[in-house]
Amino acid sequence: MSKANEALNAIAQTVITMMNEHGTNWTKPWKDAVRVHGQPTSAKKRPYTGINRISLGLSMAIHSHNSPVFGTFKQWKSLGANVKKGSKGYKVIFYTTVIVKDKDTDKDKALPCAKVYTVFNSDQVENWNGSWLEDDIEEFDQQWSNINDVDQFINSIGANITLDNSNSAFYRPSTDSIHMPNKAQFNDAQGYYGTLFHELVHWTGHETREDRKLNTRFGSDKYAFEELIAELGGAMLSGITGVEATPREDHAIYLNNWMQCLKDEPKAIQKACSLAEKASQFILNSSSIIVMKEAA
Repeated sequence: MSKANEALNAIAQTVITMMNEHGTNWTKPWKDAVRVHGQPTSAKKRPYTGINRISLGLSMAIHSHNSPVFGTFKQWKSLGANVKKGSKGYKVIFYTTVIVKDKDTDKDKALPCAKVYTVFNSDQVENWNGSWLEDDIEEFDQQWSNINDVDQFINSIGANITLDNSNSAFYRPSTDSIHMPNKAQFNDAQGYYGTLFHELVHWTGHETREDRKLNTRFGSDKYAFEELIAELGGAMLSGITGVEATPREDHAIYLNNWMQCLKDEPKAIQKACSLAEKASQFILNSSSIIVMKEAA
């Protein structure tokens, strides 16, 4: 088994464990960690994305790290720090492109090449004073002013969102519209925004946007996989905007499907994270308002 596949297997197993322990609330420990300490960031001040963002966020939660900063052994050494003896690192995966000669056509072709690195959290190093980090890191504080900012952000995206006295939230591909219960029908702001983020991720799957083939049968594997994308994408938007979303109880029906999918095909978590990251970025790019609440 390649190092990349080993890393994906480990990440998938971590997600399965979190699903077993926390049920539909499985993303909460990760979101809590990044809400308080910031999104996972490399020692070179580069934010992690996709599967690395999620896996390192989960590592922060599971191992109670108080810092969002990660770096390789060499990176920490270049910053004058050293990794504590006995520290266990975390795997990150990056893809580069290599050019090879096609045996059939004798033409050059580009192939993706996965590279796996081991990184350590800054809690695991000594002699690093963190001087390059900004001192005015904003800690999360759920205020209504922040929620109003998110309202403006959502309104600027351009999605067709209808609020009415219904009892369900859904995205309808045929009319390209999001339908939500009125705000008063939600117990709190977290439930409302978490649900809307989820539906906005579905909205990105329309054929005129990311084209994720949304017209699949309810209960099918493809339907459940799209729900996992929306779950992850909604969690990403929650962390980026600073809104702590409440998990939807109706997602419990997908848990067994998701866990079985990850057991059968560990690479599925990478694909889901990649598509969720792409969807989240599409939503951010569609807005003219920046509401980033990242703390690093």
